[in-house]
Parts: sequence; C-alpha cells; structure tokens
Amino acid sequence: MRATHWSLALFFLCGLAFFTNCSGPLTSAKANSSKYFQQTPKVIIRVAYEPTAAPFTGTVAGGNLWDILEENLTSIFQFRSSPPALVVPKTTAAMTAIPAQMRGSWTTTDIRDLDSRYAATVATPIESQFNVYFVRGYFNDGTGPSNAVIGVSLGGTNIVVIFKDVIDSSGTGAVQMYVEQSTVVHEIGHALGFVNNGVPMVVAHQDVAHGAHTTNSNCVMNWANEGTTNLQSFVVKYLTTSSKVMWGQQVLDDARAISR
Repeated sequence: MRATHWSLALFFLCGLAFFTNCSGPLTSAKANSSKYFQQTPKVIIRVAYEPTAAPFTGTVAGGNLWDILEENLTSIFQFRSSPPALVVPKTTAAMTAIPAQMRGSWTTTDIRDLDSRYAATVATPIESQFNVYFVRGYFNDGTGPSNAVIGVSLGGTNIVVIFKDVIDSSGTGAVQMYVEQSTVVHEIGHALGFVNNGVPMVVAHQDVAHGAHTTNSNCVMNWANEGTTNLQSFVVKYLTTSSKVMWGQQVLDDARAISR
C-alpha cells in the first residue's frame, strides 16, 4: 500500500501517542554504546516473527517501509569516522519465521528465554546485532498484561520485542505500518543507549520522570506528544520534508559526541 502525506499525518495523530506507554526495563549500557558508536564495523538487524505476527513490509511513499529504520540508523551513525555497514531486512523472506509461542503475555524472563532459543547467531567481534521479535500477546511487567505497551527494549541487551496485538489496535492501513516502524526505531534507540541510557547527554534533555526518554516533543524518543497542538506541530515537520529521520537534535548531538 502506498502511503500518502495524509496517511503520514494520520500516523502521527493516531499512532505517536503509543509512545506514552512505551516501556521496558532500561539500564545503563555505556560499554555497549561505546562499541556501537566507536568500534563495530557492522550492525545487523535480525527480525524474527510468529506466524500471525509478521511485520509489515513493502513499498510506501515511494520507498521500502524498512528504509525508515535504515535511514534513522544511517543518521545516528553518520558522525563516526567510518560508519558501520548496515544490514536491515526489508522483506519477510529476509526475516525468520519462528513457531507460534501461544502466549497471552510476556515477562522479561519469557522474552530472554525466547531470545535464547531463537537468536540466529552470536555476534562476532566485528559486528553488532539487534534481535527484534514480533510476537502475539502483551507485555507483563509483573502486574499483569498491558494492552498499552507496543514495544520493549530489554536494558543492557540487544533484544527488542514488538507486540503485534497492540499494533493491530493502533489503526488501519498505513497508520499501523508507520506506528510499527517508528516503534522499532524508538526501541532500537533505547538499545543503542538513548536517552542517557549508555550514551551520555551533551545537554540535559532526559525526561527523568519517564525513564530513558527525551523532553523534546519533536523526537521519536519522546515519552509522549500530549495535546492536539503538539501533535500537529510534530506532523508539520514530516509533511514539509522528505526526510524520514525521527531523531531530535539533542539525540543527534549525543550521538555526535560519543562517536569516534
């Protein structure tokens, strides 16, 4: 399905609010962040999915949907003297189907067990990899399953999980596609070390009350865009430019400062 500018606007008006419920156990991982921004010559995104939870793929707005993730990774690594090679799967054929897990909810222990069984390979010294799983069911932080958490990044690990049931309830058509893709960017942002989660801040912009998120409402790492005015302002940025880059300036500055 080809996304129009109106589809993009609907995404931000209807979908970005899901970041208000982005959650996951986030811990400092400075050593990992230094590796990503200073050493590793290759970054691999590995995607695995349950049979009924396949990620959206295909062409939207004149390009591949997964170009959004690739462009955001390219942007965040641009400050390295030798940017890493990026491997981003863009078709389901390039991703891995795993057996149905038959789970209604996922604790962090369940997620770690999933990764121990289906992580494709162990990263070599010359590469870094992020394992992104698309599953059925809901995140359970210990208080019960939540239908408001769209994705999690397990702190100090390379593991990201996207909950397809929540994606399904986020809208229709292009809305779901952009909600899903932006959530992948957001959660990999956490895994890379943003905000103040391994990558030090140049200036204070962490929304401390909401964990590893930025106070910048024009950034994908923001905890929430609350209110119609803020959401409309966010949309304008994407309606008036062809850029798919969703990082705010503070996050880009942090990436520049840690890069070598």
